Amino acid sequence: MIGLLEIRRRKLQFILIALIVTLISYLVLMINGLGVGLNEQAGSALKNFDADAIAYSERAGLSVIRSELSAELVAEIRQRFGDESSAPLGYLAANYQAADGEIDSAAFLGFEPGSIGEPKVTKGRMLTANDQDGLLVDRSFLRYSGLDVGDAVRVSIRLVERDYVIVGETNEGNFFFQPSVYLLRSSWQELKYGKSGSDVPAASIMLLKGKGTAGSRGSGWIAVDKSTAFANIEGVSGQQSTVQALRVFGYLIGGLVIGVFFYVLTLQKIGQIGVLKAVGASSFFVFRQVLLQVLAISIAGVAIAIPLAWLTNRALQQVPNPVPIAFTTGTFLVTSALLVLMAAIGAAFSGRQVAKVDPIIALGQQQ
Repeated sequence: MIGLLEIRRRKLQFILIALIVTLISYLVLMINGLGVGLNEQAGSALKNFDADAIAYSERAGLSVIRSELSAELVAEIRQRFGDESSAPLGYLAANYQAADGEIDSAAFLGFEPGSIGEPKVTKGRMLTANDQDGLLVDRSFLRYSGLDVGDAVRVSIRLVERDYVIVGETNEGNFFFQPSVYLLRSSWQELKYGKSGSDVPAASIMLLKGKGTAGSRGSGWIAVDKSTAFANIEGVSGQQSTVQALRVFGYLIGGLVIGVFFYVLTLQKIGQIGVLKAVGASSFFVFRQVLLQVLAISIAGVAIAIPLAWLTNRALQQVPNPVPIAFTTGTFLVTSALLVLMAAIGAAFSGRQVAKVDPIIALGQQQ
């Protein structure tokens, strides 16, 4: 093909264009990775709940922070869906002291062992009813705090300080941009309210499992699916809007830059295009060569940007407080496809110029 032959003969020029495409692709990939990472920080623990729906207090506005369910409401929901398909869960944000003495925050989730609210333990053991001072912590908690299974950790909220022991490690993710920490529901009540019993809220939310649980409601509570619950986490909607805007601008700028580069190249080749048209080549044939060049350079740039972005993410994960960037196979595939598509659309600038070339005028300009 003439287009690929030109790339071979003008290596330096096309290498520079490919470098620009690579940098743009790398930037867009990192923005998309940041969006995925922030979503995981916001509520990967919520997405990992073994549930199909989450029930809130009707007056909480689908806010985990403001939701409080009484013992009567918990009993009503359990009676409706059964003990095996429902579980109360408490939420509390509290500070803890890391191994180096620094103070940080974590999301403390009160659960009942044996229920669908129980997390999976990857190291150590599960909490029992006697572990009133025991914690199951996410692996990110251990990394940030410098602690390990078996260590003691001091937790503080308001004017109260309490010592706990880490008995197990989980990989449930983060909640409200904090590492998740699991403790017994009775311990959660004492930590949050200073005591436990029927005269204090029994849970913040209820986890529900089974078809038809999402959208159900009762006197004083309402249940929604996990995607709706995630979207209502404080700060998530604004964060997603910002990242989405950055993505759109990245795609638009990428397609525009690539289109301008090849438009300039097309202007430089008006004479050659005139010769091709004079010997019978159609405008579509010439544009097809330009499009082939655009696709080849774009695919090469994206192919180089993907491993660069992956290596950058691996490097960032080694720092003490890594930037919340994460990639999935879908992120790479969707981003790559959209970047190549935008580059092809940008090539339309060149196609219009190719169609306007008159072979007689172009040949006359060469003389």
